[in-house]
Amino acid sequence: MKFRPGVQHVRICLGLVVTLASAVGCAPAPDQASHSVDEYRRDATLREAEFRRCARDPASRDVLPDCINAREAERLEGVGSLRKLAPLELPNPAPAASAAQELKQKD
Repeated sequence: MKFRPGVQHVRICLGLVVTLASAVGCAPAPDQASHSVDEYRRDATLREAEFRRCARDPASRDVLPDCINAREAERLEGVGSLRKLAPLELPNPAPAASAAQELKQKD
């Protein structure tokens, strides 16, 4: 049987598309997190336990969805809003003019 020119090229391309589509369909699904960021934010003990588990295994810290969610919840809840922090009460620095006068008096 004689085919028109270019048919063989189309058949090869179609075969590649079918092969790639079947390979993608058989790929394993990505891991799902067992808890969301909101759940970790609400439950401090759960967040701390997961955070400690992820800290013991640094290789999985950036890969596992639960480690990523726990780290994000800890980032959000760890310090919280800076408005809620107590003032630092630092001592007032000496004005620049009086410091210069003190240096002149010492000389």
